[in-house]
Amino acid sequence: MRVILVERLLSGEQSRLNELQALVETLNYEVVAKLQQVRNPDPAYQIGKGKAKELAELVKTTKAERVVFRNQLTPSQAHKLSRLLGVEVVDRFQIVLEIFAMRAGSPEAKLQIEYARLKYELPKIREQIKALLSVEQPGFRGGGEYEVNVRYDMVKRKLATLRRKLKSIEKTREERRKFRRKRGFKLVALAGYTNSGKSTLLNALTDAKAEVDNMYFTTLMPRTRALKASKMILLTDTVGFIDDLPPWLFEAFKATLEEIYLADLVVLLVDASDPVPEIIRKLRTSQKILAEYSVKTITALNKIDLITEEDLERKMEVLHSMTSTLVPISATQGTNLDALLESIRANT
Repeated sequence: MRVILVERLLSGEQSRLNELQALVETLNYEVVAKLQQVRNPDPAYQIGKGKAKELAELVKTTKAERVVFRNQLTPSQAHKLSRLLGVEVVDRFQIVLEIFAMRAGSPEAKLQIEYARLKYELPKIREQIKALLSVEQPGFRGGGEYEVNVRYDMVKRKLATLRRKLKSIEKTREERRKFRRKRGFKLVALAGYTNSGKSTLLNALTDAKAEVDNMYFTTLMPRTRALKASKMILLTDTVGFIDDLPPWLFEAFKATLEEIYLADLVVLLVDASDPVPEIIRKLRTSQKILAEYSVKTITALNKIDLITEEDLERKMEVLHSMTSTLVPISATQGTNLDALLESIRANT
């Protein structure tokens, strides 16, 4: 699919179009153009009216089939933009949901994806009801409004059912964790920004054969394996973090994120191959999420095989001010994994 990427920035704000491009390329989309604007958000189009017209021309000349905004769109903005551009307009959250749906393999993951999708859809249905009420005569209930209201009630009932099923999953996981603790196992969770190398590290430290690729959100459901070096320590791979995700998406993956806040220790992975501003942004995003769980954390600076010794020293110096325990490693090459294991044992 041919797509155009759009980003509205505030003055001085760092662009994240590269991350958006990586997300859409995970879905095998072809990026045919990018558009940026620095301004405050426009209530109608997110970008300014003149820029929206420029975008409409760009859609025609590039024959784009879809437009993806890095900024979150209101249902009204998405609707107005679609009418103006003549193609579907979505935001970054929709792309994340589509990646999740593509990655979902287990029944649990599919339940979580469906819950997140319906939570995302609910405000759009409310917007449809509002639009229909604004054009229909007062005191009359049009057919369109009736159908949308039926859909709205159906989605709310489905959400309630999915919530009960997800609660059941949480209970099962909690019982499993209690059993492991009773047997004397220590629980260690791998966390970090998406594509930081968590699954690769799980494979390197355990007998897991987790899927590994250079795309976002390869892992949706947690995998737990015993460390090869210490069978009484269990390592769990978890879903990757990403910046500015809405609370309802984290709510959908609560069963997965529980593996983090109920762990004895979290190993937080950071991608050393990123530029320093990106490392800082991603680490802060991850630390902000972990701060909600009050868990002991050590940080692993992964992929050091992709940078020079001088670059490593510079990045270590920056990160030492942001984290108390920092271990540089390469999960693919096995570099310094003994030091990481020693740190895990010392903190569990």
